[in-house]
Amino acid sequence: MKLRDLLRGGKPKKPRIPPLGAPAARAWTSPSNTLRRLGPSPSILVVKLDHIGDFITALPAVKRLQAAFPTSTVSLLCAPFVADLARSTGLFAAVYGFDFFGARMQEPRFANADDVSELRAMGLPAHDIVIDLRQEDEARALLWGLDAKVRAGFGDPVNPFPLDIALPEMERCMRRKPWPAMTHSSTRLVLLVEALVHARDMGVETARFATASVPVGETQNSVILAPGTRLGIKGWTAEGWLGLASAVVERTNLDIAVIGRGEEAETAAQMAKLLPQGRLRDFVGQVDLADLPALIAPAAAFVGVDTGTTHLAASLGVPTVALFSGFADIRVWAPIGPATVVVHAGAGCAPCGLPSETLCPYQRRCMSVIDPEAVLSAMSGVAAHPELKRLRAVPQPELVFAAS
Repeated sequence: MKLRDLLRGGKPKKPRIPPLGAPAARAWTSPSNTLRRLGPSPSILVVKLDHIGDFITALPAVKRLQAAFPTSTVSLLCAPFVADLARSTGLFAAVYGFDFFGARMQEPRFANADDVSELRAMGLPAHDIVIDLRQEDEARALLWGLDAKVRAGFGDPVNPFPLDIALPEMERCMRRKPWPAMTHSSTRLVLLVEALVHARDMGVETARFATASVPVGETQNSVILAPGTRLGIKGWTAEGWLGLASAVVERTNLDIAVIGRGEEAETAAQMAKLLPQGRLRDFVGQVDLADLPALIAPAAAFVGVDTGTTHLAASLGVPTVALFSGFADIRVWAPIGPATVVVHAGAGCAPCGLPSETLCPYQRRCMSVIDPEAVLSAMSGVAAHPELKRLRAVPQPELVFAAS
């Protein structure tokens, strides 16, 4: 259901899975990458339109926000009757008043299009980040009356407001069934701030593992391909892997290294027949899990599907291209790393969660539409190796590269 329909008071309907249509491979821009692009001092607007007690319980979250963004300007949009109290805290560069709930409103109402227009007419300055600390979503639509690059708040799956950073509405979830333990409202707000801060920081640091028994530089000047996956529905096509390996060898002086379990032996054997002698390094079935970090780390680049080895490569800081199917939610399970591009088709049926590729009514077009040229272009955009810069031989105008 579209936002404008929600603002008009309509009731959300169960979404219909649309036909896949003609998806195109493209790179996914994550909220984390958007946050990092804002720089070290993004302007922040805290939205807290409810009552006095609610404002007091939010103060620890505001202090945590300021500690995480020490050079940022933090402003507040609150109820007019809270404004003077808010100013007296000294926590905010500016305090704006907007009367939505009213001082003594007993039954909260939902924001509508008139409310959004009224807020927009106030002409508040644009902010990089707007974070709504109201725990339920009656006023969530008001965020679209504010000019912002990133919006954070609590979300309810029934009301699909397109927040960039969201936690589930804990109060509503806990009321549906008695819980043995409850989370204090102040703690919940701090958790939302932590979700925003972690989204900004995630993927910046690399993982470290103890040195394993793999010869140093075994995959240096190689592109590692990891075609295997526990769930076949996540896999890429054999033609894709072979075409990618062939193009890398033809266009660069880099070799191909293949990793995986025994199931990937056939793909490695096909590559061995296709590639010039000496250009393939076959590690399928030969490397223990504990040795993988040492094997992967020296590589010029890594290409894999949504699987553990791809997450490992991304966490190591290796230039990684992840080919993401429609099986899982990309917003939740995309690999994290400082030099990672996630290529996907944006399928309308994703995430499907289908346990087998045989159950897909679209013959897994979410993966088959990803061609080697899109992957080559992604590698050239994320990797620093001079050989990989030569891979962007065929322009890919639909791709906008962004590290996840």
